Amino acid sequence: MTTIPEFSPGCFGSAVAFKKDDTVCRGCKFAEPCEPAHIEAQAALRERYGIKTTQQVLSDQKQAREAEKAARQASKDATVLVLPKKTQDLIDRLDRGNYDVKGKFSRGENPFGQSMRFMQIVGHLLLNLKDVRLNRQLLAAAFVKKLEWQQGTADAHARMAIQALEHIGAIANNDGVISLRN
Repeated sequence: MTTIPEFSPGCFGSAVAFKKDDTVCRGCKFAEPCEPAHIEAQAALRERYGIKTTQQVLSDQKQAREAEKAARQASKDATVLVLPKKTQDLIDRLDRGNYDVKGKFSRGENPFGQSMRFMQIVGHLLLNLKDVRLNRQLLAAAFVKKLEWQQGTADAHARMAIQALEHIGAIANNDGVISLRN
């Protein structure tokens, strides 16, 4: 606690009155010992009323951004661990191939071209079957018919396609019925 010098003005050490660049404060012979008293009084008021300095606000914002980034990374890491390996491989392939899946779907285009035939079928069905409840069983049936796959292979690829497209945010999955996300 600061000792108030004898004969100092009533504003000495005030949390609000002291201004280092003010002409009155610069001319005052008590300005030098007043500044630390002012800083101490300001800190006491801020603590009492929960007022934060600009530096504290910026620090809090930075900590919040870092915590959010860490949470997103943890969520991403947890999701990666939950997804089956083949599904993760498909997601990685979509990322590497720059397919712009969500962008092309939003423009009404099939993003898969000829590179992944089973995904091309998924894209075609998502774009063209508006009134049909598209689900994993229907996708698998399309794979069996169009690609002449065995039922087990078709089921696995249908599950993988749905998980991958849902993971990247291209489709919504409501109780097994899939549709393009708006």
